[in-house]
Amino acid sequence: MSGVSVLLRLWEQSGRRLRERCRGLTDDEYFWEPVADCWNIRPDEGHVGGWSYEYEFAPEDPAPLTTIGWRLVHITAGNRLYWNHGFGDGTLSFPDLPVPHTAESALAAWRDSRVPITAWLVDATDADLAAMRPSHRPEREMSAGEQIRTLVEEQLHHGAEIALLRDLFLRPHDDHHTGRTLGVGATAP
Repeated sequence: MSGVSVLLRLWEQSGRRLRERCRGLTDDEYFWEPVADCWNIRPDEGHVGGWSYEYEFAPEDPAPLTTIGWRLVHITAGNRLYWNHGFGDGTLSFPDLPVPHTAESALAAWRDSRVPITAWLVDATDADLAAMRPSHRPEREMSAGEQIRTLVEEQLHHGAEIALLRDLFLRPHDDHHTGRTLGVGATAP
């Protein structure tokens, strides 16, 4: 089995798993903050499209918990930035990327961000994986294979977290974003 076939298989399987786990995702789930001080999607008049999300390359330790919305936007941003810099014209940066502010628009943006990566993997060879490519991080150049592996890892990692957060959302809980008690049979604490 070639390296490219392994990456393609992981990319497709993890994408299918995340797509299935996000079936029926609601805006309440998308914005749910299971603890105080989560990183989330927030209105931001200064950002393209009027929404943004908190992000730092070196967050505090421990890093803040992130919401389902944050994780979906982060996966999509990573796909777009790595693709644009490693395989495109290298012109995009975080401030250029619109941040979807509904579950439906975030899932559509994530699916769209996967298209060029999937197409490249279908036609790539192991030799293509070894080719060095620029990264959106100025101090880094990475092989195409390392860039794709990073995107697969992010999709696996954050996809599993999204699945867990959806499981937790179904149980009675507090929403630190709105202060409401939510969930099936939920009662106020």
